[in-house]
Amino acid sequence: MAWFVMSMDPDSYTNSFGKRVRILFSPVRFSLFIAAVLFSIAANAVYIRNGGGPEWLGLASVIPLWSCVIWQGVTDAKFRRQDREDARRASR
Repeated sequence: MAWFVMSMDPDSYTNSFGKRVRILFSPVRFSLFIAAVLFSIAANAVYIRNGGGPEWLGLASVIPLWSCVIWQGVTDAKFRRQDREDARRASR
């Protein structure tokens, strides 16, 4: 038996672009991403206006953006793993 079984279900997360967009860009996730972008813009404006100070603000401005990226990656990996497990169970 193959170690990798891909689901042919058109409604599976892996094969359905629409389903991925609905999950990864849900209203809550999209709102938090927009808030992270706005926070980064405001923090960078303050950072630049103060001549590069306070120094911690430069780093703090990217933390929300990286958090959103990591959250998207973890969610994507979780749903892809779930699709593989469902396909493996269906092939038995």
